[in-house]
Amino acid sequence: MSKTNVSLELINFKQELKRIEEEVKALGNIEIEKRIDYAVDNLRVVTPVDTGEARSGWVSRKYKDSDKLIEALIINEVEHISVLNNGHSKQAPRYFIEQVLTKIGILTP
Repeated sequence: MSKTNVSLELINFKQELKRIEEEVKALGNIEIEKRIDYAVDNLRVVTPVDTGEARSGWVSRKYKDSDKLIEALIINEVEHISVLNNGHSKQAPRYFIEQVLTKIGILTP
């Protein structure tokens, strides 16, 4: 049995690694945006409704960090959202926010 040596010459190896890194970041950012939008949609659905203020208060703020990766905040600035989350309404269970985010994998138990 004879041995065969294989030799590869890589041209612009560092440039290719950088291209791959950027592509992975871009694909990851797409997935992050989808998950955040999905979370906001789900939070709107389960938020108790009286006037609709708390339900319409859900927003996400997305921005890119220094490595061009998306970071996001899910926010509801309605003053009484924490009261609702603590079980004040019979329309939703206590800690419905945490339950939704855990169920869809944004939070871990």
